[in-house]
Amino acid sequence: MTDTDADRVHPAASAPPPPVTGAGNGPAVRTRWPVMPVVVVGVLVLLNVALRVVMAHKALPAPLAGDEVSYTAGARALADSARALVQGDEVPTDELQARLVGNGWFMPGMPLLIAPLFLLDPAADDAAVRVYLGVLSTAVFLALVAVVARTVGWRTAAVLLVVPGLVPMYALFGSSAWGDGWAGLAILATVPLLVVMWRRLDADGVVRLRDAALLGLALVVALYLRSSTLPLVVAVLVLLVVVTLLRTRGRALARSLAACAVAVGVVVVLMAPWSAHMSRTFGEPVTTTTTMSLSLAYAFGDRDELCFGPCVEGNIWTNMARYARAVGEQTGENPLEVRRQMRDYAMRDVTPSGYAASVLDNFHRYAFSPASYDHVFRPPLEGVEKPPERAPDTVNITVTTWLYLGAVAVAAGALLVPRRVRSDAQVLVVTASLLLALLMSQPFVHVSSGRYWPVFVPLLGIAIAGLLAPADPAASSTALRRTQLVLAVGWVVVVGALFLVAG
Repeated sequence: MTDTDADRVHPAASAPPPPVTGAGNGPAVRTRWPVMPVVVVGVLVLLNVALRVVMAHKALPAPLAGDEVSYTAGARALADSARALVQGDEVPTDELQARLVGNGWFMPGMPLLIAPLFLLDPAADDAAVRVYLGVLSTAVFLALVAVVARTVGWRTAAVLLVVPGLVPMYALFGSSAWGDGWAGLAILATVPLLVVMWRRLDADGVVRLRDAALLGLALVVALYLRSSTLPLVVAVLVLLVVVTLLRTRGRALARSLAACAVAVGVVVVLMAPWSAHMSRTFGEPVTTTTTMSLSLAYAFGDRDELCFGPCVEGNIWTNMARYARAVGEQTGENPLEVRRQMRDYAMRDVTPSGYAASVLDNFHRYAFSPASYDHVFRPPLEGVEKPPERAPDTVNITVTTWLYLGAVAVAAGALLVPRRVRSDAQVLVVTASLLLALLMSQPFVHVSSGRYWPVFVPLLGIAIAGLLAPADPAASSTALRRTQLVLAVGWVVVVGALFLVAG
């Protein structure tokens, strides 16, 4: 059984529980947890809050770094523009364009998320940004865990409170202004929705409009936070249509396809303003960002040839973009076309084995270096001309590494070994396997680091929860088991091929 069904307590005849939506297959009933699960989940929630407080204390002295600075500048520009609009002043459109669009590298999700802070306090400093995001990310994470508990069951919620909840570096990232962890929360929100939609299809063959609209909203939020989630967004929408066609007939099919159209429509309509503005700005169709060409060149090309030769010293990304604009002004070409030429030139000698080796290096940094960003939260000593490098936080690094890598190992077992469990638990594992595979597309096209794993780590918890489900061959779905087997073979084949080609 799934944890929802296993923990269901038979109600007393004198006090039947009222029906609720999404508690199991067929007619839903309210789940009343035994005392022990309530205690376990309650203790884990308290531990999560305590860890967030401790890690926020570590994060507060650290100044914003890298992309955090760009996101915060965009948030200030948004807040200034909103304030000017309300007060009837001239909106600083040039500043808004420069800070929010700029070179076209960033999605506007994080600026939109941070902007309310600057509406309330225009002078908010870096520490205020970290406190604001830390409190907000904790509240959103715990709210999603509550939704998972109500929809899927207490075991899955409890696992999420451990992985990623008790991973120290994940808690530390909660106080950062990078969008990866927030995109991971949006992706986590899709899991209970997909489980509920599967139950509906399994019970009466209908996808509800509300569920589809919420799914589309969660997907577009993830996309606004991280452009790298685009393959995931497209694949989930396609999968929704395919599963609907396979499992629905008659009038229910028309209703369900209408719901699928709503999910697609929500994504398209909410993405259209950004995509249209980016396309007008850069003079050719742009769906999300313009980073792909430069990312491929930097990740896999000769870094001494990125500007048809060496780039000038300084920030390599800014210098590549500036060089492309300069060449475009001389030749009359679109700078994005120049970027593609720069990519092709830098990658002209890339071999299959070299590409595969670079992808594996990316994977290592992306998925197996969970504590490598600890140094970002170790600010230099103030008042010292040449301050010594602060010692690494060994507790954070050690606990993060062992807990995270242990979760990877257990989740891998869940993904690669199909079990005969109830269909709800199978849906969890299949969903985790598919979404993880889609998020693993990043190392194939973009240089990766230990900053990005928060986008997928909640899915490790989902996979582990599926592994912990009790065996139930009678309620197991053969189709789902075969699907999991196909995904498992795909994981083995792709990873094995990379090692084989890399030599």
